[in-house]
Amino acid sequence: MRLYLLIFLIFGGWLFFMTKQTVRGIRNNNPLNIRKGNDWQGESSFSRDAEFETYKHHKYGFRAGAILLRNYQRLYHLDTLTELIGRFAPPNENNTKNYAQFVAKRVGVDVNQPLNLRNDELLAQVLHAMSIMEVGRHYSYSDAMQGVRLA
Repeated sequence: MRLYLLIFLIFGGWLFFMTKQTVRGIRNNNPLNIRKGNDWQGESSFSRDAEFETYKHHKYGFRAGAILLRNYQRLYHLDTLTELIGRFAPPNENNTKNYAQFVAKRVGVDVNQPLNLRNDELLAQVLHAMSIMEVGRHYSYSDAMQGVRLA
């Protein structure tokens, strides 16, 4: 009986630590912290997060980000990082200027340079940089590319 109690306490403590200490976007397989709103391919049927999407695998989170950014270009003619990030991470919630400058530096472009996000490699670079800004250095460029290929 004591052994079972000890195992339960250790496992329960580990589970509590993992769910409370892991960054929300990583916990949700949502590298860009996309808010709930659309029905996305790869959405998890179980989520404890009322505000942000939860995906079955992070590749679906990158896929959703790829679709969002391409839609911003196609539907709203937002072509620069300043414009794209301004819509994705609005200034009332984020330091949009800093965010756009961070992504631009990582990608090697100017914040006001028009981008062609139909270019999969460029889009994966942008998404990877955005994921670093959102959740830290948890995901790789190839993780981002997996999502772009699904988009």
